[in-house]
Amino acid sequence: MFSNETSKLKWTIFTVSAIGGFLAMMDSNTVNVALFEIAKSFKITIASAQWAVTSYILILSTFLALFGKLNDLISRRNLYALGYLIFALGAFFNTLSFNLITLILARIIQALGASILLSNNYAIISSIFKGNKRAKALGFSTALMALAGMSGPVFGGFLMHYISWRAIFIPSIIIGLIGAYYSLKYIPEIIHKQEFKFDYAGLIYQLIATLCALLVIAKGHFWGWGSERIIILSAIFVIFSIIFYFREKSIDYPVINFELFKSKVFLYGNFALLIAYFALFTNALLFPFYTQDVLGESSLMTAVLILPFSVMFMITALLNGKMTKKLHSSILMTTGTILIILGYILFTTTGDTLTYWNIIIAQGLIGAGSGCYQPSVNALIVSVAPIGKMGIASGILAMFRNVGMLLGITISVSIFDYVKNMNLQKGLSETQSFIAGYHCAIYWAIFFGIICAILSYMSHCAYKHEKNLKY
Repeated sequence: MFSNETSKLKWTIFTVSAIGGFLAMMDSNTVNVALFEIAKSFKITIASAQWAVTSYILILSTFLALFGKLNDLISRRNLYALGYLIFALGAFFNTLSFNLITLILARIIQALGASILLSNNYAIISSIFKGNKRAKALGFSTALMALAGMSGPVFGGFLMHYISWRAIFIPSIIIGLIGAYYSLKYIPEIIHKQEFKFDYAGLIYQLIATLCALLVIAKGHFWGWGSERIIILSAIFVIFSIIFYFREKSIDYPVINFELFKSKVFLYGNFALLIAYFALFTNALLFPFYTQDVLGESSLMTAVLILPFSVMFMITALLNGKMTKKLHSSILMTTGTILIILGYILFTTTGDTLTYWNIIIAQGLIGAGSGCYQPSVNALIVSVAPIGKMGIASGILAMFRNVGMLLGITISVSIFDYVKNMNLQKGLSETQSFIAGYHCAIYWAIFFGIICAILSYMSHCAYKHEKNLKY
């Protein structure tokens, strides 16, 4: 189909598709920076404010498999345009929220739109590019997300500094509407004609299990790990996880096609991706609170201090396509995780005074590692998926990525909150307790990074083995 399309048209379709990821990434990074202002505005704690991010990622992750499957069955053009429109609608409702509950409801609407965009953008790009051009296109897509990560916090910080935190959602409304228009105009009608069946019961089981796991992690140290509520929630999590697994194995139209995980590359790659986001989202959420609460910096300065991460992310993501010609994706994944670990080690030296070069180098290392890692793992996972199941594989990839974000946020905030409160009880000051909690969360991020490096190496070994089996 695409052999007759000009190169210019292919890159136009790429741009329309990649901007979906850009939009979701810009919103996510901007909201992270805004959480401190949101917490002050609604008079809530960090632990409560993080649910504005957690609820978004929970809904986004839950519906990725559904929209990934729809991507293979119905018009990609109409589905992608709908994703843009729903995202813009949620952003509009965010500007009207007057407490945490209304903000969470608006974020849930936004998450549904983001789920459509993120589960399909890589599938659309992968369907129009092949071989090294596909790796190059995926690298450009990740670079565009990095640009969103760079521009989102800065632009959001500017809007918060001079207007209010509600203004940060206005760009999402504008870009969403423009994206919907160009989706309808350029994205081709790609439909695999087959009967649509979806496991809605499985989707509900997955949602219940994930929500219970998050509540256990988030509330365990408040309610007590041996409390009745935690025991009940843990039991529900285990029961629904088991039911979900066996149901998915026994039906012909599962939410998650476990057959894809027979490939060790697909298995290790997805879990490496999940663990990587454990580590990355530890600092993504806590760093803005550290700069604004401990260092007393403005939201605009906080955004500026995140810039080295985004700049290095964009540079290495752009170079990733060229690097894959000489090094396999799994090697770049391992290199990326090592850089991320080094950056976090530097963050363990932060204190109650601003040390510019320390933060700049640390953010740069983590950004370079992320830009090296993310396009590589995306290309690796998609490369082993059958052509007819690319949409499902893309949805699973995005689901693992976002579940990693979800668990990273929840676990890091829980660790931070527990250590901070424990130090306050010992008589340490608010600032000392904050830094102790922050550092402890970073130590766990380093631990996750080491696990990710091991899984990345295992995926490399699995790739060599599976390649030998084919030939």
